[in-house]
Amino acid sequence: MDIKKLLLSQIEKVVIGLRYDFLYEDEYGELLCQVIQRDSSGSIESTPISFHIHINEEKGTGHLIYYQAQGEMNRQSFDIENPDTILAILTFISGVLGSPPKKMMARKPDSSGGAAF
Repeated sequence: MDIKKLLLSQIEKVVIGLRYDFLYEDEYGELLCQVIQRDSSGSIESTPISFHIHINEEKGTGHLIYYQAQGEMNRQSFDIENPDTILAILTFISGVLGSPPKKMMARKPDSSGGAAF
């Protein structure tokens, strides 16, 4: 099993789902990753989070070190045998990026006199 590909694909799905781009570089066994936000012309506007991923493929474990502009912000470990640890990574990244604002649809009052929501 290629843990690196599995983890990267799951992170990428979450990031793209939140309308960010995901870039990574695999250098000397260490993954350097960035989540970027682009402006309307496609230029990089900001990097809300970046992180290093260290993976031990033989043991099926690893850890992430997260960074923002101010410096290191968090560390997490994972074990591929424990899906909760992968879910915790995806949840943390989603929390940092926040979900895109949802438009609230106002309902017009109906003829029955019920309240509009």
